[in-house]
Amino acid sequence: EVQVTHIVGDSFVSASRNEGEKPIPLVLGDKFKRTSPFAILVAKGSYAEMTLQTEAILRIGQQSVIEFRNPNHLRIFNGSALLLLSKQQSLNLETNGTKIQLTGRGTFMFESPKGKNLKIIMLEGKALLSSAKAKQSLQSGELVLVQAGNPDSGQTINVDLPLLLATSRLINNFSAPLPSQSKLISAAKVQVIRLKKRYEALIGNTNDQNQLRLWALRKEERQLKE
Repeated sequence: EVQVTHIVGDSFVSASRNEGEKPIPLVLGDKFKRTSPFAILVAKGSYAEMTLQTEAILRIGQQSVIEFRNPNHLRIFNGSALLLLSKQQSLNLETNGTKIQLTGRGTFMFESPKGKNLKIIMLEGKALLSSAKAKQSLQSGELVLVQAGNPDSGQTINVDLPLLLATSRLINNFSAPLPSQSKLISAAKVQVIRLKKRYEALIGNTNDQNQLRLWALRKEERQLKE
């Protein structure tokens, strides 16, 4: 069964294949069992959170429509969502033009504004993305864009994880923090340290005499303080 754990604004559940059935409003605390497929519809300015049959936590953003083909198969018609997998799990994600299997554990976001290209961001944890012709690992702070009609996974891009965690409504617009909140904070701190070390290595290891080395700057700073 699916349990509704947070509601802001208007959200609905609808049978995907029964056009005669009116969408049913979601109410906080609701527990419902639906025969797949069914869809969750979230209105403008609204947000919803629910615990799924697989014990995963799903947060759905405003103006989103997500269909549950089965407990481990989601089709994104429009919008964005956050999913927390507390245990190792395989999940099929689909849009109009993309099909990807995500296997892993952690917290990630996915977005498809027009239901075509699919953006996946790993906030904390690790995952393996598998498409028809490619496999690609995804770690904390990484984003991959899967383009419609392209069987290969997209290029991995680093995102500013501290900024994303501080500004995302899927994280901050809910009354209770995610169970993975401490892991999210740790992942952001690790990214800051990792990028700082990379920056220091790039500057400190340069052999160009026209550029200052970081260790030399630090030595001068110590001398000034003394």
